Formats: sequence, C-alpha cells, structure tokens
Amino acid sequence: MASCQNQQSTSEANHSTMDSGSMAHPTSPMSEKGSPLVISMGKMMENMHKMKNIGNADHDLAAQLQEHHRGAIDMAEAELQNGSDSELKKMAQKIKATQTKEIKDMDVLLNKYKNASKDYDPANGNEGLGKAMSENMMSMMSSPEEKQVPIDQEFAVMMRKHHSDGIKMGRTILQFAKDPAFKSMTEKMIADQTKEIKEFETWESAHK
Repeated sequence: MASCQNQQSTSEANHSTMDSGSMAHPTSPMSEKGSPLVISMGKMMENMHKMKNIGNADHDLAAQLQEHHRGAIDMAEAELQNGSDSELKKMAQKIKATQTKEIKDMDVLLNKYKNASKDYDPANGNEGLGKAMSENMMSMMSSPEEKQVPIDQEFAVMMRKHHSDGIKMGRTILQFAKDPAFKSMTEKMIADQTKEIKEFETWESAHK
C-alpha cells in the first residue's frame, strides 16, 4: 500500500504539497518526513491498509470511512496549529467538529454491526464490493506532484483531495451498504463535502 511521497520542508513557512502523481510506502521513513499534513495523510493510509475486513458490507465500509475521517481531523488540527488564514482555520474547525461527530455516530453503527453475518467476499477484488473498495484505495494512494507552498495552500489542496476520495467512498456506501441509517448519514456527508470542495476551490482561486 502506498501513501503520499513527501519531502521535508526547508523552512517553517513552506511545506510540501501535492499536484500530480507520486507515491511512497506509508511505513517507509519517507512517511515520517514532510509537513504535518503529509504525515497525517501517510498515517491515515497506513492505518487503513492495516484494517481487516470481516466480510460484512456495512461494518467494513463504516470502519474504512471512520479511519478516513480521522485523517481529516488530523489534517484540520495541523491547519489550526500551523496555518495563518482565518477563513481556512474556520473551515478546519468546522471539518473537525463535523467529522468528530460522525466518528461517534459510526461507533454506534459499528457496535450494531460487530456480529453481522458476512454478505461479500473481501478477498475478491475482481467484482462487487471487494473491487470497489480496492479501487477506492488505489484512488486514495494517488498523490499529486509536490510543490513548496505555505501550509494554508497545502491544506486547501490536500483537503480537497481528501474530500474527493471521501465522496467516492460515499458512493460505494450508497451502492453496497444495507443499513438505511448508514446510507442516510453518507448522503449528508457527500452533500457537506461537495459544498466544502467548492469553498476550497473558491479560496484557492482567490489566493493564487
């Protein structure tokens, strides 16, 4: 499993970010270097790679999405601690609050699903949910080319990518999950993150 290849920043003001495709293994020394945002993304990918699917669609999709949310919270924390743009810090606080709540909601769902029967083969990556989850992971592994930019710009780029991957996961949930409560939560998440992507794009256009 690969993660964002990164490069240690040469100053506190500048950080590596991503714009078109390179990857490094999340457990390599490279994953421990770079900006706090790159490190957060590498940690998220490593944790998702280590997760063991049990073969129940609702359980496995919720567990994957929950870990993806933890990555967003870590990235939001990095912006709050290191960023300087008030608009982005406000967005980071909102993302942190929203996804913290959703993680707690997914804890309830996962407790409900823990003894659920198997309804797909997680080892089959050639069709159905197994294939969809594999494709989602490959999409998350793709990382844009690094540039040296301030952490505010890096946060906007990386969170937009993170949200895009989250929406792909959400569409997989809507296709394969069984629990109406989980699907309803996912529909709201997709709507929220679609809106936030547009807000990041607007910010980036104004700060070129």
